[in-house]
Amino acid sequence: MTDATPVLPESAIGDDYLLGTKSYAARTAIDGVKVHRLTRFVDDRGFFQEIYRAGKNHPGSEALADFFEGVPVAQVNFSIVNAENHIKGLHYHLKQQDVWYCPHPYKAKFVLLDVRKDSPTYQKTQVIVAGDGQDLLVRIPEGVAHGYKPLTNPCGLFYIVTRTFDIADPDELRIPFDHPLVKDLWEVPNG
Repeated sequence: MTDATPVLPESAIGDDYLLGTKSYAARTAIDGVKVHRLTRFVDDRGFFQEIYRAGKNHPGSEALADFFEGVPVAQVNFSIVNAENHIKGLHYHLKQQDVWYCPHPYKAKFVLLDVRKDSPTYQKTQVIVAGDGQDLLVRIPEGVAHGYKPLTNPCGLFYIVTRTFDIADPDELRIPFDHPLVKDLWEVPNG
């Protein structure tokens, strides 16, 4: 069978429009950041989703339990942002890890920046869109700055931390949301 589809050579396109091909390649992750896709059990009544598991006590439970291995759950939080065009963050921790989850029907863009000098991904960024059916847990290690931009209003974020919050020692070191390495990552791209 021959392909009868005509081929148009690049030379037939005006120079102003030869801007390159859109990339669909997977982006490199920041060292130590883990992403786990959750399973959603759907039926005619709605859906059920397991978002935490401490042990591997039956077949099929291993991946979620492995994701949480080495994550002592110290505190569980839920936050709602209902301000238009607001960016939460950027901050990082020296003494705790975070596990973020944007539950349905909310949707958010997570922006991460590696600020650890000895990391193989030092000063690299990672963007993850989560929620609205993209059911992800994102484990953020110490020294990786993180923030999010709501893509729905309101936007909810459920997160687990490995250290209880202490107002006398908050362990939240700030980086401006418009830092040169991340300032262009917050916008939703057009085109």
